[in-house]
Amino acid sequence: MSLGLGNSLTSNLYSSSEVSYSMSFDGTGDFLSFTETTFNIEDTGDELTIAFWAKRTDNNDEAVIFGNSASASFKRLNFDSDGDTLIIESDQNGQTATGPVTADTNWHHYAITMVGQSGGNLCATIIYEDGDAVTTTNNNFGVSDGKDLTINRIGADAAVSGTKEFKGLLYQVAIWTDKLEANEVAAIYNSGSPIDIEGNSGDYDSSSELAHLWDFREGSGSTAADQAGSLNATLNGDAAFSTTTPS
Repeated sequence: MSLGLGNSLTSNLYSSSEVSYSMSFDGTGDFLSFTETTFNIEDTGDELTIAFWAKRTDNNDEAVIFGNSASASFKRLNFDSDGDTLIIESDQNGQTATGPVTADTNWHHYAITMVGQSGGNLCATIIYEDGDAVTTTNNNFGVSDGKDLTINRIGADAAVSGTKEFKGLLYQVAIWTDKLEANEVAAIYNSGSPIDIEGNSGDYDSSSELAHLWDFREGSGSTAADQAGSLNATLNGDAAFSTTTPS
């Protein structure tokens, strides 16, 4: 796997006051909750990108990044039970896009870009790990009319049971109403050093399309603010701020 450097390497890192925290999940009843929101993925003109850094402590169970409190089997973005596949599943149960990823306990950066194609066509979807596109398999993701992606949780779906909740650390969880290009994803990965995605830098020039950002810069308290939008998230269970972040 290449480093995805190109001309994307940048020194425009967060200030120390902004980069200091991630969110920790032990996988037992902890998650972040926010107002249920639907993101369009199935019509021509619909564009969406989800990106996040993750350091997993357990790859033996499903691990939900985004989920919905009303669903335990779809409306979610998650790693599979072997930890080696990233899956996004729409509001239509069983319609997924998947990509192979590394199953370990190191920090990795992930991005999923989506472009809607109306008329019963597949949503054009690309999954990235550490700045590089992986082989993405689409199983009718974005085909069904009116079946978009509706979520209201980070770290869990409806099954708060310890078998589907995320275990580990999440950092810089972000959503754009735009399709990031490959060189932009590489720029955000920045060879493993996070950049400030609230401003354009190098090959990354989509900061104006950043719709939601949870970067956990508060460091304490019961709320993780949405730095780019209005979906402030409430900490539930043992979800807690951590000083462990990507280097």
